[in-house]
Order: sequence, then structure tokens, then C-alpha cells
Amino acid sequence: MKTSIKITAKLLMLCLFLLFTPFVHGLKQSLEASSDWLQSLVYRQRTYTQNMHLKESLNILSYNTNITLPKEEISVETTKEHPSVVPNTAVPSTKQQKKIYIYNTHQSEAYQDGKTVLDAALILGKKLEEKGYKVVVETNDFIAYMRSQGWDYNSSYKVSYKYLNDALVNYGGFDLVIDFHRDSVPRSASVLTYNNKNYAKTMMVVGGLGKNAQSATAVSTTLTDIINTKVNGMMKSVMIREAYYNQEVHENIVLMEVGSDANTFSEVQNSIDVLAEGIDELLKGEDQ
Repeated sequence: MKTSIKITAKLLMLCLFLLFTPFVHGLKQSLEASSDWLQSLVYRQRTYTQNMHLKESLNILSYNTNITLPKEEISVETTKEHPSVVPNTAVPSTKQQKKIYIYNTHQSEAYQDGKTVLDAALILGKKLEEKGYKVVVETNDFIAYMRSQGWDYNSSYKVSYKYLNDALVNYGGFDLVIDFHRDSVPRSASVLTYNNKNYAKTMMVVGGLGKNAQSATAVSTTLTDIINTKVNGMMKSVMIREAYYNQEVHENIVLMEVGSDANTFSEVQNSIDVLAEGIDELLKGEDQ
């Protein structure tokens, strides 16, 4: 009994000691710190009241909608850079004035005395201008462009295709497009003597594979017939070949081979005079 009383008294004295010393306050702080540490080990899910899109929450898919990307300045080479437009001083340009574009897929084709098909095209352009047409003769250097692209002679029609399309865009279309060539046949097959005057025989060629083969054939045949009524035999029969010759680009595009390398340029000029008359009659006939 005495022993129990002694133990109880000691416990009471210990409690009073702890109560009136800093020990209890320190123990309380330790327990609170332990509670915070335990809470930090527990994962709590956060909830968001704001709606978030995936592209906004993931950087890999996000983008700034206010960014304006600089547009690359692309310089396009066109026939307007170095065109040869035959000056029209006699007839003012009107809405009814028809337009003609003349180019040479093979600009280096030469005649007996060194003049080229480009020289001939410029003369034809001048003759047609005198008859009241707006004429554009292509003078950009096809060979230089071909070399700059690493192409060979077999790519000539790729070059003329580029400049033909440029011209159609820059000048708003044409009533007639002429690809002016010369042939490579013997003189016996390339010269005609008519009324004591020599002419370079001419032939219209149609690319039968193009979508405009029918219209190209019609225009070529009509022009051939018109010219032969003026100088009989100057025009050979229209030739249709399994090719395109860029004639799919325009309905009224014709390819003409004026003379050959065996013709003099004087003979070519004689034929150009008749060609200009025939083209004039052809285009005027379309208005009737």
C-alpha cells in the first residue's frame, strides 16, 4: 500500500514539473512539425476552374498566333524585263486592237548569210505593227537562260514554255501567238520563184498530241490557204507531228518554219511580206 502511494506521488510530482517547464511547449512544436511533414508526403490533387487547351498546356504544341512570318521576296523573271515591243506610232491603241506575240523556240537558227530567225521575227513584227496590231516580239536570251538552268538544246521547248506563259500573264493574252522557226532542208525544197521573185517556202507545223491540236490545225490550214492565193506554192502542206510544241498553252498558237538554212535572208524577207498580209487577212476574217 505504501509502495503504491509513493509511486503515485512521484508521478504527480513529475507531471507538475513538466507542466511548469518549457518541455511541454517544445514537445507541442515537435508534434506540429511532424504533422506538417506527414502532410507533405500525401499527394493532393489540384483542381482548376479555368479551361485549358492542350496546345496551351504543352509547349511542344503551343504557338504564338500574333507572330507574322516575313514573306520571302521572290523575283520572277518575266518578258516585261526586256521585251521588244514594236512601237506603234501610226495607230493608237484601242480596246479593239488585236495583240500578237512572236517568239523563237530556237533563237539561234540561222539563214545562209548569218541572219537568224529572231531577226526575221522582228521584221514580221514591224510589218504587222504597220497594219495596226499590237505586237510583242520576245527578245530574252533563251540560250543564256537554258545554260543558267543546266539544260541542253533538247530542253528548248521548256524555255519557250516559260517565256510564253510569262507573256500571257504580263500582257493579258493574245489573239495570235507565233513560234517562228526555219527548216533544215536542201535549197531545192526551200525556195520558190514566183513572178521572177524568190521566196522562202514556208510550212505550218501542228503538235498533234496537244489539247488544242484541232484549233491549231484549223488556224494553220486557213493561213496556208490564204497565203497560197497570194503567192501560189509558197506554203507547203500543213504537217501534223506526234508532239506538243507548247500548243496546248493557247488556242491560237501556230508554229511556222520559214525557209531553211539554204535560203538567203532576202528570200525570207520576201516571204515575210506575204505572211504579214496573210495574217492580217486571217485576223480580220475572224471579225466577220
